[in-house]
Amino acid sequence: MIDLIKILTYLIEESEDSHLKSKYSLHRLQDLDNYHQYEMLRMMLCERAPTCLIPADINNEINKFIQWQNNNKIHTSITNLTNNYRVGDTQISLWRGDITTLADVTAIVNAANSVLLGCFQPCHKCIDNAIHTAAGPDLRQECFEIMKGEKEPVGSARITHGYNLPAKYVLHTVGPIISNGKVSLDQEIELASCYVSCLEKLEKVDDSKDKSIAFCCISTGLFAFPKCHASQIAVGTVRRYLTSHPDTTIKHVIFNVFLEKDELIYEKNLATFDTYLPTIKFTNPDPNPNLQEARQWLDDADYLIISAGAGLSASEGLDYMSKELFHREYSPFEKFGIKTLYGTIGFPWPTKLDFWNFFIYHYDNLYNKWPQTATYQKLLNIKDKFQDSFVITTNADGFFVKNGFNKNKVLTAQGNYYYIQCSKNCRIDAFRPIKELVGKFPLTSTEDIPTCHFCGSEMTMFLRMGASFNEMIVENERQRYREFVTNVVKSNKKCVILELGVGLNTPSILRWPNENKVDKFANNFKLIRVGLGPSATIPMEIMDNTIVIDADVKQAVDLLSK
Repeated sequence: MIDLIKILTYLIEESEDSHLKSKYSLHRLQDLDNYHQYEMLRMMLCERAPTCLIPADINNEINKFIQWQNNNKIHTSITNLTNNYRVGDTQISLWRGDITTLADVTAIVNAANSVLLGCFQPCHKCIDNAIHTAAGPDLRQECFEIMKGEKEPVGSARITHGYNLPAKYVLHTVGPIISNGKVSLDQEIELASCYVSCLEKLEKVDDSKDKSIAFCCISTGLFAFPKCHASQIAVGTVRRYLTSHPDTTIKHVIFNVFLEKDELIYEKNLATFDTYLPTIKFTNPDPNPNLQEARQWLDDADYLIISAGAGLSASEGLDYMSKELFHREYSPFEKFGIKTLYGTIGFPWPTKLDFWNFFIYHYDNLYNKWPQTATYQKLLNIKDKFQDSFVITTNADGFFVKNGFNKNKVLTAQGNYYYIQCSKNCRIDAFRPIKELVGKFPLTSTEDIPTCHFCGSEMTMFLRMGASFNEMIVENERQRYREFVTNVVKSNKKCVILELGVGLNTPSILRWPNENKVDKFANNFKLIRVGLGPSATIPMEIMDNTIVIDADVKQAVDLLSK
């Protein structure tokens, strides 16, 4: 187990922040949820000066934690890149993704500042921050010892070890800073020098004859070098270098971008290059170090619980935060000023008719028009391999049943769009399907608003929106789920909880109960937690019985099903 509390306690005691020391006692640190513990560690390491060495035992714990986090991510081997060109004998690739997850690469390039110690502002989403976070504090310490308080000239480069990164080395280069969008000839030369300096530094490394380097977009972030211009310089400089160095030891150059618009810019500038068809190489098929073990857990288990949150639906296109989705599928409701489906939650509809017309439309879209999806079909295939299984989800969209899951073994813990219920919850059977209203859409008269057959009150959606939520509508499914869990423990069978896209909004519904099962019944339950960022956090106490895959749910399910 990794002792996060021990690490945080040391960093707080080491700091000179009296407010921090008074605010975060041992008890307070232990009460923080996992995500905020992780974030606190990230921020404190980001802000920490390298003037004092971290004690070896603490540093080892930090590196164990960072390596664990890195291993949870999906890695991409440079041998599997598909957008390829060539200059002489050197392969040129264009790849969009997180450079800290690029595997089998000799060196990655960091667009650094002149101090070369990384970014000290945790809120900055710069590549300097990303690389130092994934490498760990030893990278900053090495930079500190190299620089000795000096500043690195623009256009030059330094090389360090990669530490916890998949890359063996990091090349740090300082690009020119542009003001008012005007680029001088000297600044063009400086940017070109960044690329040449990195290539020359890597040539001198006595590592192998077939080296590889991944360039980020240098100076195009906060340093404001125009992106198209910078790409032209980057591509042209690398081409000239490779042409003039036919005996280069660098056999693979990767241009790494993070945004789609940058990818399009580079594709345009690489269009004049010869295409490259690399020799097929047999590499590790698992881009995530945890995948093989996760598949083994699934193979060894008798039972399966699929525990699904909004991240699963979002991965299949039903993203409640997507403006594009709302504009495409829900344009009749943009007149209310709503931009996303998330904006409809708790929205004060001007009239009751507007409320009902939205939810009738939403139900019809999800339950009748939305097609079956590949990820749910793959989950169905995974589920069929077990003696028994159950689904518990906070999603109200009905996608599990639509895709062939047994409705009697799907518990929609937060309600669903299939039913409407009495707004007063006058009795447990005061509910009925909403589909009776689809043929009346759009409702034009208040007389069309559905009312309770028992007390005459207006009906409402079967969603957990207040104290009147009728829990009993899915009580049969809830009882079956309890019996399923009890049977796992009593029969001493093995059960895997496959948790998909469960966020932090309502942790008491899925996350905490899942963690509790693994903690309390370690011989029976194992947890595979799939999600991005905050969703991919766990209490360190259960890490021996938990696998985390920090990835998009669709991608992870595809890999797990192979």
